Amino acid sequence: MLKLIRRQLSNICGLLNEYHQWPLLLNNSALINRSLSTKAAGPSEQVQLKPSFHLVTAFSGFSKDWLNTNQQATVNQQKFIIGDDSWFVANQKYADVLGVADGVGGWREMGVDPSKFSSNLMKQCKRFVDQENVLFAQNENISERTPLEILMQSYNCLIESKDQGLIGSSTACIIVFNRESKILYSANLGDSGFVVIRNNKIVFRSQEQYHYFNAPFQLALLPSMNNEENLFSDKPQSADVRSFQLVEGDLIVLATDGLWDNLSESHLLLKTSNIRDFYVEDMQQAAKNIASFATELSQDPNYMSPFAISARKNGINFKGGKPDDITVLLARVSKS
Repeated sequence: MLKLIRRQLSNICGLLNEYHQWPLLLNNSALINRSLSTKAAGPSEQVQLKPSFHLVTAFSGFSKDWLNTNQQATVNQQKFIIGDDSWFVANQKYADVLGVADGVGGWREMGVDPSKFSSNLMKQCKRFVDQENVLFAQNENISERTPLEILMQSYNCLIESKDQGLIGSSTACIIVFNRESKILYSANLGDSGFVVIRNNKIVFRSQEQYHYFNAPFQLALLPSMNNEENLFSDKPQSADVRSFQLVEGDLIVLATDGLWDNLSESHLLLKTSNIRDFYVEDMQQAAKNIASFATELSQDPNYMSPFAISARKNGINFKGGKPDDITVLLARVSKS
């Protein structure tokens, strides 16, 4: 019985190809919304003058090379795909929304492109947020349930599409930042996730979810289930839902498991502590440095990676980094 959750570990050789990181942070892009207004406020509108906040977000990613070091690995900047990973950033008046998804690579053994499911899931999430709907109509509507609602509605759209060619599974992590309250809401299914860094300390970390070691929770669209009882297909409602109060200057690192399996918390803090300024270019370079360092560690056979430590705790004698696609979103809470 094919087990789709098996990850490629030791049979990927050679260094990962590094890709030029495209500039995603533009003044009028969806990644920066300062919600500035030049309209003079009347007495009844004074409440709107209180400082609001937003997330300045940068991106970087590296894809493992599935075939050989001479063939370019999959990086599609137009469709926000990094190998089997995918991601999105969307903005509304009262919220900034970020998400990552990691397509389960085992589907490739069945001739299925693992990136197809993860990218379609993230595309649906972005489309849902971009729509003017009641969920984002008022600041008060944004709650702990919001990221879960995004995940549920987007997954249901994939099911209802009845696309026979859309098969696969992925982990998913959605975070929603309320610009007025500065509360961060999250829904995490599987082993992608995020941390909040304040004063060079990790003050919050999302909870990973596994059926067992290296078998993360995952959303799925499966083929005929007649002989596939062992395939995982979790519900969006199984996601771990949390909320956390942020303050100005907090950093958020949202990433797929390719980062967390290779980069320890101390290594991550070392990289974020080197950020001297928080302009667009500095954030972009910092995101690239984080992803690049994790990529280097993933190829080190002597490195006792977080993945190797976890493997040994589960009785598996493994040493070294874990070659994988690495997708990183780095965001900072900034005043508008």
